[in-house]
Amino acid sequence: MVKNVDVFRELFLPSPMLQLAFKKLIQGILMLLVVSALTFALLSSAGGDSLSALRDNPQISEQTMEGLRKVYGLDRPFIERYGVWLFNAMGGDLGESFSFKTPVWDLTRDRFANTAMMSGAALAIAIFTSLGLAILSTRYHVKILSAFIEFLILLTASTPRILLALLVLFASLRFSFAISGSVSFNPLKFILTALVLALPVVSIYLAQLRNGLSEIMNEDFIRLARAKGLSEWRIITRHALRAVLNPLLTLTGLSLGGLLSGSVIVETVLGWPGIAALMVAAVRGRDVPLVMGVVVISTLSVWLGNTIAEFLLLVNDKRLREGAIE
Repeated sequence: MVKNVDVFRELFLPSPMLQLAFKKLIQGILMLLVVSALTFALLSSAGGDSLSALRDNPQISEQTMEGLRKVYGLDRPFIERYGVWLFNAMGGDLGESFSFKTPVWDLTRDRFANTAMMSGAALAIAIFTSLGLAILSTRYHVKILSAFIEFLILLTASTPRILLALLVLFASLRFSFAISGSVSFNPLKFILTALVLALPVVSIYLAQLRNGLSEIMNEDFIRLARAKGLSEWRIITRHALRAVLNPLLTLTGLSLGGLLSGSVIVETVLGWPGIAALMVAAVRGRDVPLVMGVVVISTLSVWLGNTIAEFLLLVNDKRLREGAIE
């Protein structure tokens, strides 16, 4: 009977990976619809548009304003404008920026690449710093190291990103090293921006990894590994570390939203040409197509990050794969 049930599952039930892919696809579509509709509604209810600033120009008549509003479709009802935007967006056309007179996709593509590169560097800094300190704390029970880790967690958790960014900006002015300029890529600016973005994430990762490793080291399978004569380094890196990867993967997926929101402050203060700084310019200029484009790309990036994290959880933990088909 059990064998027949297993055969039925293999033949008629999709694999956990396919189940997750279908679930995340539906989730992503619904999330994009809800977020885009809410954003469009908020922008419409805020009053005014990208042409409102032209009213202050005495050389532009009211008839000209009305003509421009018709050209850009700003005189249509909210539902009709959102429907047109959604139909075009489904075809890959995010519209043209009112402020820059450039296709939204061309504007957001390079800016998003800059933010993604900087966020990836920030994640790498946070993960490797937290892993290194957590492993050292587990291997060597030194009071000075434990005190330093507790102080680092407290400092990185309680210091706002805007203060860190202002400190970096002050240091650049005080010690005369450039973090801004017209060059396309400034290595020093990149490193400092990624560091400022990474520090608040370090506190979350380090606290989770340190507590997780300290609990895992008392488990039965760790005692069994010690009884087999394995070295402490091998036990930590091969056995204990894999057992605490699931929370780390979950935190990595959840951290993407925080990195994108934190990059608004960091990019604005330090002058990094990312998508968050572009969003600030789009909101100030009431550039609806550009705001919608940034929102869609940011939502997709957060969804993709969480989806990759969940797939890695299935790959790392066999129990999750078995539980998905029960």
